[in-house]
Amino acid sequence: MNGAGAERRALRPLWWLATGATLGAVAAMAADAAAADVVGRFLVGVGAVAVVAALVIPRLWPLWLLAGIALGGGRGAVANAEHVRIVELAAATDAAALRIEVTIREGWEPSRWGRRTTVSVGAARHFDRELRLAGQWQLEVRGALSGRDMLPPPGSVVAALATVRGDDARPMLVVDSPRLLDTLSPPRGLAALRDRLASEVLAAAGTDLHRIRAAEMAAALALGRRDLLARERRDGWRRSGLAHLLAVSGLNVGMVAGGIWLALSALGLHPRRVRWLMLAAVPAYTLLAGAAPSAVRAALMAVAYLGGRQLGRAVIPISSLLLAATAIIVAEPLLVADPGFQLTVLVTAALVRWVPPVTARLPMPRPLAAVVAVPVVAQAAAAPVVAAHFHNAVPGGLIANLLVPPLLAPSLGLSLLAVLGSPLWPGAGALVLDLVGVAERMLWLGGAPGRALELVVPGLPAAVAAAFAVAGWLALRPGRSGAVGAAVWCTLLAALAGWWALRPSTAPPRVALLEVADGLAATVATQNGVILVDGGRWLDQAAELLADDGVRRLAAVVASHPDEDHLGGLGRVLDVMHVDRLVFPAWARSSEEMAPLLLRARRRGVDLIPAARGSVVSIGGTTVRVLWPPARPDAHADNDRSLVVQVVTEPGAVLVGADIDRAVERRLARSSYLRAAVLVVPHHGSRESCSDALLEAVSPEVVLVPAGPLNRHHHPHPETLDRIARRGLPVRFPLRDGRCGARLVDGRWAPFP
Repeated sequence: MNGAGAERRALRPLWWLATGATLGAVAAMAADAAAADVVGRFLVGVGAVAVVAALVIPRLWPLWLLAGIALGGGRGAVANAEHVRIVELAAATDAAALRIEVTIREGWEPSRWGRRTTVSVGAARHFDRELRLAGQWQLEVRGALSGRDMLPPPGSVVAALATVRGDDARPMLVVDSPRLLDTLSPPRGLAALRDRLASEVLAAAGTDLHRIRAAEMAAALALGRRDLLARERRDGWRRSGLAHLLAVSGLNVGMVAGGIWLALSALGLHPRRVRWLMLAAVPAYTLLAGAAPSAVRAALMAVAYLGGRQLGRAVIPISSLLLAATAIIVAEPLLVADPGFQLTVLVTAALVRWVPPVTARLPMPRPLAAVVAVPVVAQAAAAPVVAAHFHNAVPGGLIANLLVPPLLAPSLGLSLLAVLGSPLWPGAGALVLDLVGVAERMLWLGGAPGRALELVVPGLPAAVAAAFAVAGWLALRPGRSGAVGAAVWCTLLAALAGWWALRPSTAPPRVALLEVADGLAATVATQNGVILVDGGRWLDQAAELLADDGVRRLAAVVASHPDEDHLGGLGRVLDVMHVDRLVFPAWARSSEEMAPLLLRARRRGVDLIPAARGSVVSIGGTTVRVLWPPARPDAHADNDRSLVVQVVTEPGAVLVGADIDRAVERRLARSSYLRAAVLVVPHHGSRESCSDALLEAVSPEVVLVPAGPLNRHHHPHPETLDRIARRGLPVRFPLRDGRCGARLVDGRWAPFP
């Protein structure tokens, strides 16, 4: 039997067990959650019986597949039922209160409404029902805070009255006031130790700004304390395609393990003794670095491999990965949908399977070929997953990842030395921080090719994602089937890149409300380009939804006013798309909230157009008329000073009311020509918005209400919908209709869907 055949036979049980567990967990997530406990226990029992039978008859591979499906499906059914319950609590009109007991894992950092941290949940109760909130959760404490010291530090155990907010992909725990926190025990354990080490290395930096930045980087690399880095710096690493450097992921665990191996081997220790020390050192570092899920998965794989070698088994590296992945899926089946889990398993498996053959085929010295092969394989494996989950592509990331890995190992080693040495000898720690600062600047320069261009790409269609899944499954197998799978994967990747580049944007004329979770984001597609009015609340949503529509260039962006539910997503739009001009209220030039957006626009070479009532912006044959506010508005509230624009096109006009109230509506109805075919109603369809006077003055054919699925005020108000219905006007809003809008059909504007 040849080498590939022997490897395939040795891997067969684990391969089919891992495949079955993945399929079972995916099926459980798609199934009905009813009677999940009974079904789940039954399936787990079937899985246990199948494992015993497979051990008795190891050559009968369908038994391993059955065992995996039953175990993954059974555990997944139970976990999915609990997840559905949590999603229902988050979606409830009246927020459901939970009594929780949590351990603070990270430091506190500013958030939109207060401060946020990461916690693990020890207990959660909704009325008399116990809830299982597995894994790590985001906890946000809202309300006025007098200082960071009033919040419990990492390692503290805290009881609180919280609600579940957010969507099913990103739920979080929200405490409405710091007064609802009750510290049950002072800082202790690893979280407290990590916080103490971070404080010591920051103290060793003194007041030197360069050393402080180096200390923050050292704490991020060695301890996983990314919260200490400035948000702008973290965003810069992400745009470089190097966010994984700060994630304390499998790459960091692998580099630390490799460094320890080389150091111990250099001391002349026997390999068996080295492996024993490694079995202790790798988990210890993983815990010290915060036990991030990706690092824990990498540590499990390393322990499985080292343990097998210690038992005298000739371990195939990918078998450790399959064993660890199967154990994790059975323990936490919902992780199969987690992008971090997918990236860890897929990229690690791709590196193990394909780096050796790619290295052998590259026409260059073997060490250099390996340096090139690792980022090429990793980027090719990760690209579809990153696109599917994050709608992101960094073309220069490959170059950045070629330059950075040789610098990461010394940077990580110096960071560990600074963190562990500062409590013992602060003076020496400060000197090491100088070296960390030099290494960080080199890493930052290495990431420059990635920051040069960042793209937001459409999500993957379900059929394409399924094709990638099948190709990836084949590509990881030994022998010819692996080569076929890799070829299909690369072909799909090239076809996907071509589709992204050549995909046409939505044909004009068309008006659409982007399905942002909260706020206003409306597009008007004309023959002269696409105009975006506001960007919703969340950072990435507007850019991602524009990419889904095939929009790569915007003729104009209108920022109506500085409220976050209108401005929040525009910065990202400016970063990743070509924008010709930015129209904003003239009074907001000195606004603290608007200033970052204007700075971004200047850096990107966008024309800035301050506007007030009477301003006209011409875009080819399309005209944007500003109807409100006056140059010197007498209103004090930003809502009443928001830009009201009328986009005039040949098929008809579109009026976007932003956040004005009823008094401004009446003034406009008396003094302005408001006729428009499509009306985007003001203030998200609140009770006082969209008055009869406004409807009479506009006389629209279609009415659109910018009320998203997570708006906190439960817009649109029924009375507003009644006013529109009495006039027999078709109305659409994202909360009910998803992506919606109006388009020209046979010379008249009609709503969709």
